[in-house]
Amino acid sequence: MSKYINEPITVHVSKEFKPTAFIWRKRLYRVIEILSWWREPSEWWNGEPVRILMRVTAECKSPGTYELCKSSTDWSIRRLLD
Repeated sequence: MSKYINEPITVHVSKEFKPTAFIWRKRLYRVIEILSWWREPSEWWNGEPVRILMRVTAECKSPGTYELCKSSTDWSIRRLLD
């Protein structure tokens, strides 16, 4: 099951532009593993940027699975998965 969130986050990335950590609700989450990633279609003809989604395992106090979204230069957390 998942919980839809869609809140902005700050993401730290590696030299390869992979997320290594993110800040959400003033807490730092360390990315342990990128489980999968994909591109989500956009209305490019309306100037909407392509979105890249990543499902990651990250931990603050305990590990969890999160769905992150990158759109242009903005990042958001889309879902929290159980």
